[in-house]
Amino acid sequence: MRPRTVPLLTGLALFAAACGGGGGAPDVTPPPKTPEETAERYLTLWDEEKFDEMYDLVSSAAQETTERKKFVERYEAIGEEATITKIDFRLRPRSPSEAIEVPYTVTIETSFFGDIKQDNVMPLVREDVPQPTATEETPKTREEWRVEWTPALVFKEIEAGALVHFFTRIPRRGTIYDRGGEKLAIDASLAVVGIVPELITDKEKVIARLSSALGLLDGEVRAHVETTLPEYYFIPVKSLPYGTSNAQVQKFRDMVELGVVVHEETKRLYPHGDVAAHVLGYMTEVTEEQLKALGPKGFEPGDLIGAFGLELSMNDVLGGERGGLLATITPEGAIARKIAEKQSVAGKDIHLALHIAVQKKAEKELGQRVGSIVVMDPRDNGVLALATYPRFDPNAFIRGLTTAEFNALSGDKRQPFLNRPLLATYPPGSTFKVVTMAAGIEKGGFGTGSTIHCAPVWTGLGEEFAKNNWQKVDRGWLTPSEGLMASCNPVFYEMAKALDEKDENALPAVAADFGYGAPTGIKGLDEAAGTVAGPAWKQENIGEPWYRGDAVNMGIGQGFMSVTPLQIANAYAAIAGPGILRQPLLITKVSELGGALSQDYKAEEINRLPVSPSTLDAIRYGLGLVINSAGGTSYQAWTGSSVDAAGKSGTAEDIVFGQHVFFVAYANRGAPSVLALAALETGESGSREAAPMVRRILESYLGGLLARAGP
Repeated sequence: MRPRTVPLLTGLALFAAACGGGGGAPDVTPPPKTPEETAERYLTLWDEEKFDEMYDLVSSAAQETTERKKFVERYEAIGEEATITKIDFRLRPRSPSEAIEVPYTVTIETSFFGDIKQDNVMPLVREDVPQPTATEETPKTREEWRVEWTPALVFKEIEAGALVHFFTRIPRRGTIYDRGGEKLAIDASLAVVGIVPELITDKEKVIARLSSALGLLDGEVRAHVETTLPEYYFIPVKSLPYGTSNAQVQKFRDMVELGVVVHEETKRLYPHGDVAAHVLGYMTEVTEEQLKALGPKGFEPGDLIGAFGLELSMNDVLGGERGGLLATITPEGAIARKIAEKQSVAGKDIHLALHIAVQKKAEKELGQRVGSIVVMDPRDNGVLALATYPRFDPNAFIRGLTTAEFNALSGDKRQPFLNRPLLATYPPGSTFKVVTMAAGIEKGGFGTGSTIHCAPVWTGLGEEFAKNNWQKVDRGWLTPSEGLMASCNPVFYEMAKALDEKDENALPAVAADFGYGAPTGIKGLDEAAGTVAGPAWKQENIGEPWYRGDAVNMGIGQGFMSVTPLQIANAYAAIAGPGILRQPLLITKVSELGGALSQDYKAEEINRLPVSPSTLDAIRYGLGLVINSAGGTSYQAWTGSSVDAAGKSGTAEDIVFGQHVFFVAYANRGAPSVLALAALETGESGSREAAPMVRRILESYLGGLLARAGP
């Protein structure tokens, strides 16, 4: 039988006034000779969904009360409502009696409730049946056994005048918490203030009182009071905000003599509004396509389902398992008898490494600059914040977007639904120079004490391919660490050139070991892989050979390279931490209601950075010089800072969007416990524009100015 795909919104009437029976196709099957044969034939046809042929086995008396079309529609609709997939049966021995009743056991297999097993009896009568092939030589009628049909042969609980209905039991949806237990997404019980028209004694008085108490215009309340809906309906006027005190709610309950009524309603709520919206996501009404894909899981049109962020990716975990009740109800809607029931299973809670105070600080620092900020703890690789701008308010999707709100979001060219830390890709610019330095020392023949000329113009590929440094002064001969300090392009051009001469796949391979060109593996959110170009990639994607100039451009994070802000932050977290590249840790625990059972998560190791301890120390030393040495590119931005930080700026050219700017730093250098990256989609200087944002985040975090939630 067909599985239930679209739940019926109303019950199915099992008795209906009818007019006569119809005639089906001539029966070519030999007629059953005994009551048992008729019963077996009837039940077999039910399993085969041959409802029209079943009707031909029904007694003439039953056909007079239920016409063929209604009979067929009834079985089809109940099959969908009850999610029936198969019928198995076994006839039981019949005891002698005046009434001919064949006892049987039927197992009705359903995709939602499982097996429904019932012992039932099928009443039969012997009657003359017209023969369609009768001639003058053959009888016009023949005695056959027919089913004395009643709705109880579908489910024995069905009584005369009853309806069958599937009641969905929606479980509590799991809560999403930050690392300190702050609720970020909850199923909240909200007080809804409304009116019941038939209880109103003074229309103008109730309009005036509600307008004043709810902060609405008289016209807004009047539109609800002067409704054309039935007078006994509850008409909601406004939901009170989450956290409204009982005393405030009681004020509205005390208006009952005016016709004001307060209902409790459970809604998905995001207490912090648009904060961390791209991480948490939102819910929307289930679509027709989703209903078909979900199958018999208890979803109905109008139900909400996760549609973005964690609400989408962890929907099955958060949503739990829907239950249901299959029952008969009276025409008035009261439940008469239970047929089958399945208990719901509450959704599980999700605990994040996210720190809501850090998240708010990151979003405040980003302001209305299009871009993103990532904050991590390099000790456990926990993600403390993932900020992006522009954002959206997930609460708006619960209450329903207005046309203006929808148009504003969908028409915004800045792409407010793009989760930039994970899905926006850019050339990494000078933030990539740590990778070039690592490769140059480990594979390019350079040492931590080697010196390279930082000239204003580099001609390593010949005079005709001269490349300018970003500074016009000659910085002299610099070690690799000093090259990071000055962000000197010629130092890294020279390293990339030497690497390519030895092995043109060397630099791409080291880049991959720093996590570029592959998803970071963060759990629960979609992310882009980015691109690490190399000889094979270029031939496959561009159709051209790999040139030494490609490697040189790659050495300073330009050319075909593209990375996400999270990949940069994660690579630097490995540098700041134990020298191990790990998956960023966002989801730390999934627990059942009350926390009785839980599954804990840690940052999984991907690989060790392909560097020796001395090389890693040299990289860290160079990043410290960027901020703490007078010759560092970000020295002025960090002068007087209360934290001992190390970091790197980056400015990347993009032929489509212009310049992107970055700054990434961790602190304190002796024992790093926090790292922040700011990535601005357009800008002039990472040190001037992004570094101050990062500095204020690190200072606030380490200075105890943010509410601490523990590591």
